[in-house]
This record gives sequence, C-alpha cells and structure tokens, in this order.
Amino acid sequence: MSEFPSLSEGADLSEVIASLSRSAEVLARVADEVEREPLPPGLVKALPRTEPVALLLAARSAEGEGRSFEAAGLVEEALSLDAGLEPARRDAEEYAACRTDPGQELPARAAHLFRRLTAYLYRPARRHLVGDLVARSVRVAEHALADLALFEYDVVGEFLDARGEWLREDEVALLESWRRTPLRLWEVLGVAGREITLSDGDGDGGGGGGGGEVTLTDELLPEQALPGDLMLTRLLHDGAGPRVFGHPFKVDPARRDEMLALLAGPVDPFAIAAFFRRPAPPASGGSPTTAPPR
Repeated sequence: MSEFPSLSEGADLSEVIASLSRSAEVLARVADEVEREPLPPGLVKALPRTEPVALLLAARSAEGEGRSFEAAGLVEEALSLDAGLEPARRDAEEYAACRTDPGQELPARAAHLFRRLTAYLYRPARRHLVGDLVARSVRVAEHALADLALFEYDVVGEFLDARGEWLREDEVALLESWRRTPLRLWEVLGVAGREITLSDGDGDGGGGGGGGEVTLTDELLPEQALPGDLMLTRLLHDGAGPRVFGHPFKVDPARRDEMLALLAGPVDPFAIAAFFRRPAPPASGGSPTTAPPR
C-alpha cells in the first residue's frame, strides 16, 4: 500500500481507520489503491465492521477482486452508518445504475449499458488499460482508445462476471454479442440527414469478417463524416439494429492498407494505438484524428 503503508496486517487498525476518517482526500486515494491491490483476506476480516470507512475499504477490496454484488452490500452498510461518506455514495450510485428501467426498450437500455461499461473501465482497478494505450498514442485519441480497451481486453466479460446478477437476460445476451463483434475499418459511402451508409473498408468483407454495406441512424456521425472517409470502429447491435456507441478513429485513406494489415489477425491494442502516433505519409496531407466525444 504505497498511499498508506501502515494499512497492513499487524497494524493498529483502529488508529488507521481514525486517520482515514479525518481526511476525505486521503480516504479517496487509499480506497482507490485498495481496489487496485485488494487487501489480504486476513486484513479484510480484521477490519472493524462498525466503522463506515472500514466497510468502504472492504467493499473496494471486493470490487477489485470482481465481486461487485458483495461490494454493493458493504457500501450499503457503510452508508447506513455515515450517509455522507462520499466515496461510498458514488459507488452506490454506480451500482444502482446497473439496474436498468424495465419499462425501457432494449435500444435505450443498450446505450445506458455502454455508459456503464465505460464507467467500469475507468474504475481504479483497470483505468491503467486506457492510460497505457494513450502513452503509446496521442491524447486526443483517448476516447477511441477507451473503446478499444473495453473490447480487446475483454473488460465487457469482466463486467458480466462482476455485475451480471443485476442485468436482465436480454441485456446479458446483448453484451455477449458485443464481445463477439470485431473491430473493422469502414468507408463512408454516403450521408443523408441523420443517416450514414458505411461499407467494410477493404471492399470485400475483410477487416474482421462479415462485410457489405450498412446504413444506420446517428445523431453525430453524419455531421462529422464525408463520403470517402475511413473510420475504424465497432458497429454494435442495440437490439434493433447496428449502432456506433463509441468514438471512431478517423484513418487517412493513404494508410488503408497499413490499417487492414493490423486487422488481418488478432488485434493488438498497442499496435493500433501506435498507428495513430505515427505521422501519415507526407503526400496524404492527413493526420490521425478521432471523432469528437459523443
């Protein structure tokens, strides 16, 4: 525990908990570190369950080990003792948000679930996945790199394992289908109003399998794209049709073959990230970008 070295087996836990209770800033840092590096079972067992801070640390340790359901129960206990414990309040809100509105149609719940996935990715235990990719790429690409990390590191699978108990059957099936959806290079064929027509970028169904033309309705893409543009993205089904939930990379047409070569086998997230760090050939006059945040 680099943030608070005395939080270890054999420490005076009552003194440690008292110290953490006096500083919201230190508590937030320590709670994040506990989630990144869960506590030993013996230490978790020794935490005083009558102290809200101790319950929060036990919850973060459980969350870090993928036991969100247990963590949610501990957070609820902590808030029953201290309703103003801010890290616990935020965690409780995130857990509650996993329980979707049964009155909503699946497409609306699908959009909500994608936001929940992104929040899960940015929790302390796995936000480094995005940071490692950004370090090999460009900062402006962070949103697109987050989408890449979600799927290529199977954070979606982790989310299902940790929080699947809160999801409905059709939501679980949808997320499982997302896990099987490949990353592809798409060419913009046409834009009309809120509709955009895409074609698999290699022209013959490559870049991950499938292929053909797809027309979808989107609030932002038609305003950002022109025929001939190339977008690296994952078209996910929302229960009614294909949809772009994430943030596409824009690929210079002069580098089409280079990108298709990266997609020809298993996708290497670091190679994709590095692609956007390297400058485009001078003749193209282009530069690697991503679409603005959605």
